[in-house]
Amino acid sequence: MAGGLSTMTAGLTPSGVEIVCGAAKIPHVSLVQDRESAVSCCTATGWTILGDDTENLAASTSHILGTQSLEFDKTDGTDNTIFAGAYNTLACAKDMSRFCAHDELETAFYISDKTNVEYVFIRLGTDVSNYTEWRILAAAITQAVWDVHDIALSTCELVAVGAGWNPSAVQYVSLGVAFDLESRALVDIKFDHLYLGTTQLTA
Repeated sequence: MAGGLSTMTAGLTPSGVEIVCGAAKIPHVSLVQDRESAVSCCTATGWTILGDDTENLAASTSHILGTQSLEFDKTDGTDNTIFAGAYNTLACAKDMSRFCAHDELETAFYISDKTNVEYVFIRLGTDVSNYTEWRILAAAITQAVWDVHDIALSTCELVAVGAGWNPSAVQYVSLGVAFDLESRALVDIKFDHLYLGTTQLTA
């Protein structure tokens, strides 16, 4: 024994702490990632369109994870909004307060043509009047492929509506796309999944 530390071989403890020459140091990689699904996109059941500028809400067999993805179209409806999207009011609120500002939302979506797209949005909250919206701007979107994005919870591209989200009681989830004009139309917009996850720690 030297300096009160027992001699240990180099390696990783089950918690991911690296052992070097018998002493523990800050982990350079977190082996255990906390990850939780915010909502299921494998079925259209439980989802409702935001308004009549969205139509043809359905499940699609084109997907990455799970068994299906959520699909809908943007149309020029009478609501006269720039949004195409859907929302889900969860049967039970989810407590996601363990996640920190540096942790991330992960989603994947398919947009065939982003020419008239302003941004993709993710909304989490307690209800339709109280939520926080995270945005993925068109410049960051790759069209005509399944596009996977990790978005820090602390990103500057966010908007709070009402009281914003309460991380300890997430019951309202909405996914969608904003266009440059309300008259735009686009078919087969798809969302595959939405997770909250911890970021891997580096030193």
